[in-house]
Amino acid sequence: MYLTGKILLTIATLMYCIVPPIVDLSRSHATNPLWVSHARFHVVWQVMITTGIGLLSLYLLWFSGIGQNFSVNFSFILGLIVLGSFLINVCARKLYAGTLSDPNGVPPIFKNVDANLFFFSLAFVILLTGYFIV
Repeated sequence: MYLTGKILLTIATLMYCIVPPIVDLSRSHATNPLWVSHARFHVVWQVMITTGIGLLSLYLLWFSGIGQNFSVNFSFILGLIVLGSFLINVCARKLYAGTLSDPNGVPPIFKNVDANLFFFSLAFVILLTGYFIV
């Protein structure tokens, strides 16, 4: 079960480490002409942070040589920070007039289900599952 849990933690980490740069560093986000320049700055910064956290997490899981328990626990905590902060932000978005998407951004999937919400909720479930079966 340990290897299966590590693989699930890796999948969740790749979901927040690899996919956001592909989506967010595109015309739908970082180079979106409708976004103000300061918002673009913050999205690129956020992508760099989450990618760096993800790379650190993958290193801890597979290459660090640090104790198994520490590596798994710390990798899990890093994933909780990234994915948990997204989910908290979803709940708090009305406090600052935030939205899950823009009219010229990533379209909804599955009949009006926001792609970010679906994808990162799935990653969160995979992260939790991986951690609790390690």
